[in-house]
Amino acid sequence: MTLKNKSTRSLLLGNPNIIIRDGVMDRKLLTKNKLDVNQVLSILRQNNVFSVREVKYGILEANGQISLLLKSKYQKPDKQDLNLPESPVDLPTSLIIDGEILWDNLHELGFDQQWLDNQLTTNGYDNVKRILYADWRESEGIHVSPK
Repeated sequence: MTLKNKSTRSLLLGNPNIIIRDGVMDRKLLTKNKLDVNQVLSILRQNNVFSVREVKYGILEANGQISLLLKSKYQKPDKQDLNLPESPVDLPTSLIIDGEILWDNLHELGFDQQWLDNQLTTNGYDNVKRILYADWRESEGIHVSPK
């Protein structure tokens, strides 16, 4: 359902409210939105923020979630900030679950039974039935969890 009328949308869905600004909670907006300080502190901790002073903006969204923008000195640096080269991102592909080979995944990667057997032998496994889970990542190779 799309609501084109802004006032109707606001009435039905609500509006976001900035409940924290520069590390200071807005008591009036907390009361208006039926939140207490302990609830806000709990939500901050669940987002790995352990002091309100770290928050530049805390926005109570219309759905009840709180979005946080941390002050710059509390933001984690990214690779660009640290001048680190980008590393490839690849998705692990499950190969074995509960002792059963996932043939479609194995073939999609371009591998066969012989390749899998070699990988398992190299890692000290001689029987696929003894493997709870195994996956493959291009950047890291095979990972095996025994039963």
